[in-house]
Amino acid sequence: MAQGIRVGVIGAGWPGVKHAEGYRAAGGFHVAAVADLIPSRRKALLEQHGAPGAAEHADVQAVIADKSIDAVSVCLPNYLHAPTVLAALKAGKHVVCETPPAVSANEARKMAAAAAKAGKVLLYAAQRRFGGAEQAAAQALEKGYAGVPYHCRASWMRTRGVPAGTGWYSERAKSGGGAVIDLGVQMLDLSWGLLGQPRPISAYAVLSQRFRDAIADGRTYDVEDGAFVLVRFEGGRSLELAVSWAINQPPRQQGTVCRVYGDKGALEVYTPQGPLLYRNFGPKGEAKETPLKLPKVVQYAAMMRHFKRCIQAGERPLVGPGEGMVLMSLVDAIYRSAETGKSVDVKLTTEPKSLPAPPPLAEVPA
Repeated sequence: MAQGIRVGVIGAGWPGVKHAEGYRAAGGFHVAAVADLIPSRRKALLEQHGAPGAAEHADVQAVIADKSIDAVSVCLPNYLHAPTVLAALKAGKHVVCETPPAVSANEARKMAAAAAKAGKVLLYAAQRRFGGAEQAAAQALEKGYAGVPYHCRASWMRTRGVPAGTGWYSERAKSGGGAVIDLGVQMLDLSWGLLGQPRPISAYAVLSQRFRDAIADGRTYDVEDGAFVLVRFEGGRSLELAVSWAINQPPRQQGTVCRVYGDKGALEVYTPQGPLLYRNFGPKGEAKETPLKLPKVVQYAAMMRHFKRCIQAGERPLVGPGEGMVLMSLVDAIYRSAETGKSVDVKLTTEPKSLPAPPPLAEVPA
């Protein structure tokens, strides 16, 4: 890898394009191959981001079998994440896999075991960890500016925003679920990270499927379009989560919210002014509002720089195999709770009692 890390992008839809953009912006990577069933998509990706002589394939296995490829990005429908990642790790590749990690905790455990056996990096592309506002919030919490965080309120509410893609999103057998496994995983991961990655204890969830007839449009639609969740963590920490693909709501509520409450202050991640820190609360609740400084490297460029450090310097993946198992265990618990109507325990039978907090995203030269 002295001349750079040679990467294969598996899946040339929107996520695959963003990965390729990130590799180019991060530096030190060469997009040497792409695999996609649609010729126009793989040609467009290579024209914009491919290295000279880059290969294009319809067959995923052609990229995995290519011994000159050092790493792959897996940007496929959810049900294909686990088998593709397992094959790539077995072939000796480092892997970035789109979220959700898998369609179940059991699959995520198999992927973690395979990464450990192969001795290769497995990074889940949890994009919310790498945004500018999110990085700034994480760094402020790491520095103790809000004290000890104990509660988070997060939401990602689309008024009408059922993803279409190639038609698999609303089909449980291929997606693993609806708004929870699509939008919810991103906000679960972000909130859990900002709280310091405490061990989850239980989840209580109510799911809704109110808009099937209005938006199914003849396709299979056997997933939830909304979810409302309460998660309890060790140490008295907690999370309120609300996500929707479709809901009737005031227009101003469309979009994302993430608020973290600490014993010395509070953080609001998403505002028109950027992330804000509130401290020095007075007797009537008044507080000093401090804008947080954004990092220079954000989004997929930051993600791929981090991936490079994991490969070359042995840095621990920010959202790696252990985090993937926890996230999918939470998702499993959410769906079990909705089915039973009860709060259910989060099963982490193969996890240690607590996970270390994620390391800060240090900037390094390209």
